[in-house]
Amino acid sequence: MSHERGDKEDLIELEQLLAGPHKILYEGTSKYQNVLVLESPNIQMYLNNQMQFNSMDERMYHEAFVHPAMSLAPKRDRVLCIGSNDGLLLREVFKYADVKQVDLVGISVRLLNAIKKMPEMNTLNERALFDKRLSVFKDEIHTYLASASEKYDVILVDFPDPVNEQIGNLYSLQVFNGLFSLLSEDGILVCQSLSPKKVPLLFWSIARTLERAGFKTLGYHLTVPSFGDWGFHLAGKKTVVWPNKSIAVPHRTLPPDISAWFQFPTNVLSVRKSARVNTSDNPNLHKLYSPLLPAPTANLIALSDLQDYDNSHSSENGSSDTEDLIELQQLLSGPHRILEQGSFDGNQVFIIQSKDVRMYLDKQLQFSSLDERIYHEALVHPAMTLIPKRERILIVGGGDGFAVREVLKYTDVRNVDLVDLDPLVLKVAKSVKKVASLNEHSLSDARVTIYQMDAREFLSEQRDLYDAIIVDFPDPADEVVSSLYTAEFFRIMFQQLTPNGILVCQSHSPESAPSVYWSIGKTLKSIGLNTLSYHVTVPSFGDWGFHLAANESLEWGDRKISVQTETIPVKLDSWFHFTKKIRSVRRNAKANRMSNKNLHKTYRKEVGVILTSARRE
Repeated sequence: MSHERGDKEDLIELEQLLAGPHKILYEGTSKYQNVLVLESPNIQMYLNNQMQFNSMDERMYHEAFVHPAMSLAPKRDRVLCIGSNDGLLLREVFKYADVKQVDLVGISVRLLNAIKKMPEMNTLNERALFDKRLSVFKDEIHTYLASASEKYDVILVDFPDPVNEQIGNLYSLQVFNGLFSLLSEDGILVCQSLSPKKVPLLFWSIARTLERAGFKTLGYHLTVPSFGDWGFHLAGKKTVVWPNKSIAVPHRTLPPDISAWFQFPTNVLSVRKSARVNTSDNPNLHKLYSPLLPAPTANLIALSDLQDYDNSHSSENGSSDTEDLIELQQLLSGPHRILEQGSFDGNQVFIIQSKDVRMYLDKQLQFSSLDERIYHEALVHPAMTLIPKRERILIVGGGDGFAVREVLKYTDVRNVDLVDLDPLVLKVAKSVKKVASLNEHSLSDARVTIYQMDAREFLSEQRDLYDAIIVDFPDPADEVVSSLYTAEFFRIMFQQLTPNGILVCQSHSPESAPSVYWSIGKTLKSIGLNTLSYHVTVPSFGDWGFHLAANESLEWGDRKISVQTETIPVKLDSWFHFTKKIRSVRRNAKANRMSNKNLHKTYRKEVGVILTSARRE
């Protein structure tokens, strides 16, 4: 699987992993691509079932949060930090030698003391919670604002997401009025403001509320892999302008020039005029948060390992996150250490350490062991459930063996042919112990036959028919790979299916690249096939889509997956639903043909990444 992030986010994340504790499991080069497999420790913290940070990319978030504000402030003597129990924001603040005092407010002292006792967290936050310049106040923010009087040069506001009215009121005009009175005349405030891409009205409503309190604001945003596009607002009593200056202190993830962070697409900017002020008398921010709320957690497999977790608590305050729970399930099903678990001041906290195995192809993330099952279970099981018989299966691409692992769960499967062009990927999947363990040694199963060759060449020689064909090609980033997604090649594949057979094709992101996604679907339809489209969120890659195709009409109905899975909910209804915005792109999608190969051009336009290296098939 490839993805829309084949760009600086992967490179930055890889640099972070290589800068910290890690073990290179395999490194090599084939004539097709460079292959790197590494293992590194991973720490994640969940608050009320929502992931608060992932050590793989937390520096992207925290460095982006802290350093623009600290760089703009003419003085940094006194800093106020609201929230942030983990010390990761403080780690960045204490990089500035001229900081004399930092006040930490609105946190759980019990949780902070628990984190101070964890060697793993002290390593991650570089012992920021022990810095002598830090003063901790257990007061709730409203109480603190009512009594505080000294001015601050920088204020960092890291409120939780406004999942309910109580938390939404933290972003109220009344709170921002109090913060305005505490900020020095030349001071800078920064507030985390969620995703301008996913909830633009919420993002701009925070800005509007800050402005009503008297602040001048400047918004910015960036991509954090664990959370997607994420935004912040800088605010001051004077006009805030980014002077295109570089960050002066050491950091790992910031580009030399962050000016692109301050630019927003037209569709995001157009929402700004509709933003509303959030007041305690007329709270509305939590209502705007609803687009980020996932499907109900009732469809999930029970989290039996979370013995002390009160799932009803998260349901009542609306903070439950299906994808976070699914990922947490995967972590708990593998090797892990629970660093902390319990209730702190009414909040359920869970901190877990695990090991993440990752494969990079040409420095692009191919899979992460933290969530690869979400992708591969979604790729395989709908098709395997819909076909009437499952004796012979063909997988094109998928040399890592994960799709094969899922197919082999069906006892009636007699033969699996795996076709992948790159011998190095096949070698890694079969010979590197950690990877082979993850794919459960699927490539060594007696039912599996491996063909290291071009899929077009293989199909031109093949005569036997298959009950299902699973297409796990790379993204159509260039003309060569685009030819694999043409009507002509899909027709060749369908000629190798039994009359009741089904093809499933990974089809990129309907959220990030909807024209690419629907073009693949339209290409399948152009050769007379019926399609059923679906999508799922894979944390490492974002929203990801697939198309099922068959001669007969396809409907999921109330079918159930018959084999054991770790990440698939009992009901898949939400997988087959798309937002109106995503559906609206479908009508303008174009079929991709050999006479008019346009998919790679659409890909480059939507994804904004041009891949020049050879890609595997």
